[in-house]
Amino acid sequence: MKTKYTSIPSVIERHNKPLVQLTSSLDKRIQLFEAGSGFLVGELALTQGHAPYRNINSSPVDLDYQLLAKAGLLLATEAKSGELVITTGFPSAVYELFKQQAEEFFSIRDIIIEYNEDTVNGGGRGRVQLTISHLEVMSEIMGCINAIRKGPLADEGNFFVVSLGYGTCETALSTAEGPVARTCVSVPGLRRSVNTLYDELSASYYLSMKNEHMINQSFQRGDIVIGRKRMNLLNARSNHLASYYDEVISPAMRKAFTDTDFEKANRLYLVGGGALYPELVSHFQREFEGVLDVIVPEGADNYASMGYFLRSALWCGPNHIERAVGLDIGNAYTVISTPWAETKQKKEKIVESEFLEG
Repeated sequence: MKTKYTSIPSVIERHNKPLVQLTSSLDKRIQLFEAGSGFLVGELALTQGHAPYRNINSSPVDLDYQLLAKAGLLLATEAKSGELVITTGFPSAVYELFKQQAEEFFSIRDIIIEYNEDTVNGGGRGRVQLTISHLEVMSEIMGCINAIRKGPLADEGNFFVVSLGYGTCETALSTAEGPVARTCVSVPGLRRSVNTLYDELSASYYLSMKNEHMINQSFQRGDIVIGRKRMNLLNARSNHLASYYDEVISPAMRKAFTDTDFEKANRLYLVGGGALYPELVSHFQREFEGVLDVIVPEGADNYASMGYFLRSALWCGPNHIERAVGLDIGNAYTVISTPWAETKQKKEKIVESEFLEG
């Protein structure tokens, strides 16, 4: 079956007045209303807001997490009321702590989402009512492993996986019997490189209202505008990623992976947003040359969400697959996975995912 992925920046900003004259697609114009206040979410917060934010690794009891979750569900249903089966997850470092909180949040009988429905004429609010018939909460690394085994790769053997996220980097050796617990390690993510770049820039330039999430956008693009001058950041980005790899990632893997582990597997999958940086991937290739094949699968940044979706699809069964949602509320981006409708325009990004029974 085909899977559709929708991604929005994981940021919000309070903005009570409904925005008007916006004609873009729903994912780029999300304004939600919660407890009497309005909030810009995702791309709209970046384009129309002043200082969009999100607390790193916030819990399901926090407002930013709940608004991003509701925005994800709004996009998953295309702003239609109905019944959903959801799988979501958290990094290993906070999984046990946040799992129960997430179950409590999504267990609300009817989740109500109020949003700015008419952003062209300044018309009223829309209202969506959702029932969550089943929820599963997984660790992020298990979501990635599920995507590798049950998705397009369909890898049934032993392999290493490293999920390069913004808040955390997760590692594991996955075997047919399950992941080897000793190899499941969680260390600081790409945020470290973004923050060291921020410190470097702020020592020489006035960054005005630019916060961490804005610097991350510049980090991804490879350039930044300061004082009406555009600066190339590619060399600086490469240096900070090299420092991050040498000081954080490589020592963690040396501690987690033993020679015995390398005898069991000959390939390493890199997934998560960090897998999209060629300069970071090259460090893995150099370290494991002759030992492991380093593989960056297509759509690597969607793999946690894909794994969650495939799990929801199993709970739905083939007769109700339209209810399945994979919701990855990341620190940098929130990725929503839903079944692909054949009537949709082909220009949207799709990935083939195989639906397997069990």
